[in-house]
Amino acid sequence: MYVDSRGTLTRSRVFNVRRREPRYVSSIPVTVQRFSRFGPFLTRAVSLDIGTRGISALVCGALRVGETVVISLSLPDGPVETLATVRHSSDAKTGFEFHPLSPTAKQGIQAWIDELKQHEESLFPYAYVSAAEIGND
Repeated sequence: MYVDSRGTLTRSRVFNVRRREPRYVSSIPVTVQRFSRFGPFLTRAVSLDIGTRGISALVCGALRVGETVVISLSLPDGPVETLATVRHSSDAKTGFEFHPLSPTAKQGIQAWIDELKQHEESLFPYAYVSAAEIGND
């Protein structure tokens, strides 16, 4: 949904999305394990969105772009651990791209995404109602 400068709802603008796979809003606990010259270092985070190829999260501490980390996701069906590369990092959020997932990790993440898809409308009911009303003009 797009709100113009006068505060009224208008039709959504078309955006050029660079992602190959869709992302779904998800807030789950994440642990990021970094490797420094002093040994492994654990950092806590909370996910913002997730897809089959990556995740973005609010991370405590700055990560370097290009750094390889181990991400542990606390999914409802059980924990999932996978390697990922930091693709972008700022004070606001960090984006990770998963390395090729193991069958177990792929199955766990896909099951969580399927659940998110199933409940997507109930998570954001007002946005969907407004979008439906605008789409019926």
